[in-house]
Amino acid sequence: MDIKNLTSLIIEPTNTCNLRCSFCYVTEGMERPEGFMSLDLFKKVVDDCPGLEHLCMHNWGEPLLNKDIFSMFDYAHNAGVKWLVMNTNGTLLSPKMRRRIVESPLSIIRFSIDGSAETFKRVRGVELENIRDNILRLRELKEKERPELSMGVVFTVEEDTWQDAEEYIEEWSRIVDHVRLQPKLVEGPRIDACPELFGKDYGKLVVLWDGTVIPCCVDYNATLKLGNAWETPVTQLWRAEEMHRLRARHLEGEFPDRCAECQECETPVTEKRFFFTQAV
Repeated sequence: MDIKNLTSLIIEPTNTCNLRCSFCYVTEGMERPEGFMSLDLFKKVVDDCPGLEHLCMHNWGEPLLNKDIFSMFDYAHNAGVKWLVMNTNGTLLSPKMRRRIVESPLSIIRFSIDGSAETFKRVRGVELENIRDNILRLRELKEKERPELSMGVVFTVEEDTWQDAEEYIEEWSRIVDHVRLQPKLVEGPRIDACPELFGKDYGKLVVLWDGTVIPCCVDYNATLKLGNAWETPVTQLWRAEEMHRLRARHLEGEFPDRCAECQECETPVTEKRFFFTQAV
């Protein structure tokens, strides 16, 4: 099977969060220490990946809690990274924060909004009206000063919330530039290889806040360690022996424990992300 070149990274600015969402492993399940990626580590990761085109500046946790996040955006942009993407829960969009976002080189900002106001309150524990107001104020500012900043929302769909999808798309399409629906991660048997290991859309690895490199964001406890970005350039880890062994195990159907129980819920409105055979 062809392996695409490594051109994308998921960066974890932090695995801490100011919310405790019901479906998130930060709330329950994550056992590794909490912390924040240093600016020095971030610079090393970028410097070690000269062909880097795309950075997702979020993983587990709220990225805007990292005090260096905007310096990270600037450094990556100046290094030639074309696309800088960040997902946020939208709770920290003070006037100062909105200004910094619009003035940064961020390409895409997405907000985690899960269904109706009732669903959002149940899942995330905060009022949707406050987040919606933050988003509207950011949109007003970016339309005046940097309309090319793309704004979107992401709905993590559960088995009992997919009915919200139609109304959700209709409402949020009037507010933001794009709407994304994704299935919730659940425990369940894997039946085929994971395309992320080969480059589903492009070669991609995950760098956690402490430099640990893993093959997939689903591995929230970092059980599939490939190495550490402090010690080894990330580009080398993409084609290192550990990745070759992991790919071979997937092709043979002998999955590590974390991969063997990797599943996503099935709903009529979402497609699975981490499977070649996509169910709806």
